Amino acid sequence: MKKLLMMAMMVVASSTAFAGDSDALKAILKAKDFAEAEALVKSSLGQLANDQEKAKAYNKLVELAFEKYKKEDDTKTTNQVMQKNDPIDKEGMVLAGMNALNYAIECDKYDILPDAKGKVKPAFQKKNQDRLKSVRIGVLNGGIDYANDNKNEDALKCFEAYMNSAKAALFEGVEGVAVNDPNRGVAAFYGGRAAAQLKDFAKATDFFKVGVQDTAKQIHDLSFEFLLYSMRMSQNTKADSVKYLNDIKELYGQYPDNEQVYGALSDAVIQQGTSEEVIRLADEFAAKNPVSSLPHVYKGYLLMQQKKYDESIAEFDKVSEDNKAIFLQCVYNRAVCKWNKAAEFNEAKSDVRTGRMKPEDEATFKNMLLGAQQDFEKAKELDPDQMTVKWGYLLKNIYTQTGQQEKADAIL
Repeated sequence: MKKLLMMAMMVVASSTAFAGDSDALKAILKAKDFAEAEALVKSSLGQLANDQEKAKAYNKLVELAFEKYKKEDDTKTTNQVMQKNDPIDKEGMVLAGMNALNYAIECDKYDILPDAKGKVKPAFQKKNQDRLKSVRIGVLNGGIDYANDNKNEDALKCFEAYMNSAKAALFEGVEGVAVNDPNRGVAAFYGGRAAAQLKDFAKATDFFKVGVQDTAKQIHDLSFEFLLYSMRMSQNTKADSVKYLNDIKELYGQYPDNEQVYGALSDAVIQQGTSEEVIRLADEFAAKNPVSSLPHVYKGYLLMQQKKYDESIAEFDKVSEDNKAIFLQCVYNRAVCKWNKAAEFNEAKSDVRTGRMKPEDEATFKNMLLGAQQDFEKAKELDPDQMTVKWGYLLKNIYTQTGQQEKADAIL
């Protein structure tokens, strides 16, 4: 009799538990297929009775997606352990992982809201936190695989799901996700690269801004390089250019010792036509970074444009030969400065009627040309095929004017 009474109480309790479920929710909870359940949730969300029902509905999608993910992941693990080769639906697994993450976040939005009695009793939060941490890694790996196969749209979806989950309330304060995630920089870099390849430079910029915060030097440096590229490529209008300049200034404020940022800022300022600001920046950066050659490159170039050749040469003299690409351009520019000085001297000292100079001025002029010759010959040594700088014409001219005809004839 006591058993019958207990059974009757259980039946009543069970009936009571389901009595509050709306018909729309019951249909969703009965669904065995993810696509069917997802369609029902989308079509009947407004018919659900309250926030708790919405949380249940979304968690049903999480359950079905996680079930698919786990099935494929278990097969993958078994293959590795048992050295088997059972088929794995890799794309289906990654898609299921993204669905599980995205719908768990939606579930949590309603799960943490107060019930009819004003009490907050999350029913699914802890379980979803625990089981979806590993799913995030699977989605990240899937994104990297897509990226390596140049499937950038699919890759971007994976990286967005990974990064967005870390910002969601569901994972707030969770170690290894929102806090101390060791893969955050990698995901940000790959996500930014995928977005950039899809020409979505605004989205790429957001990703790379996260990547530059990574402590791993390679990720940090590559993210910086791509960040500056994405920011630069976002310029389509004059307003974009102004915004770009302001964004670079802000970035320079955050990373005042970073050469890449300094260079990007200098380029942006040059585009605005404010050469004095470029020189001020060069002096500022050089004072803080005495071993850097870059500020001397920019300052030397601007002074050269202003025909302040002695000052320009002095800046180019400070450029280290260690950086071959920078040094080549600088040694060439220095040669041009010396050539221009010689040309100005020639014009100033030549007789208006005869076009000739006094012997002592002729000797000075020749020595000035020989100084330029040294730098042009260094440029020739570094760039014999003139792929970067065109040293041939002026060097041939110097050889001719200084009586080195055999060398002049050797330059075609």
